[in-house]
Amino acid sequence: MDLDDIIVRAKGEYPKIENATDDMQTVAILKDLAFAKEGELAAILTYIFQSTIADKSNSELGELFEEIAIVEMTHLGLLMHAISAFGGVPKYETSNGMAFNSSCVNYNTKLKDMLEQDIKTEQDGINDYNQAIKMVRNESLKNLIARIILDEQKHIEALKQVRATVQFLSY
Repeated sequence: MDLDDIIVRAKGEYPKIENATDDMQTVAILKDLAFAKEGELAAILTYIFQSTIADKSNSELGELFEEIAIVEMTHLGLLMHAISAFGGVPKYETSNGMAFNSSCVNYNTKLKDMLEQDIKTEQDGINDYNQAIKMVRNESLKNLIARIILDEQKHIEALKQVRATVQFLSY
């Protein structure tokens, strides 16, 4: 399988936030999407870790994990700007004030385990984003979250493609 052909970002621009007013309920939702255990910051650090581990044996796979991390960085930046737009401070903490820490990172070093956990975490993230869409009132934010979901779906597709290869090769 040529990993260079795997797409990790959906087509289309990310919608801009419009008509944002101070809304601490929205800020709380956004902080959890960004900084909770299965949030964007944890995803970035996990994929960078996995990129480093995978790169030792397969530089293409290491680059794929890094590409996913870069998309997740974009998501984190968008969420942090949204937190600010809705009157919050984008500190690396959840809505209940729990500071982000590295225990949220998936430190699996076995490729099959990495992929299984990544797919689960991406699906959980999509579920969290879908819940957020139901809870926020701002339409432009709903559109932004829906656009982020499209990227997360691409990540699942990419990870499943790699997993199929790993299972075939018996890693």
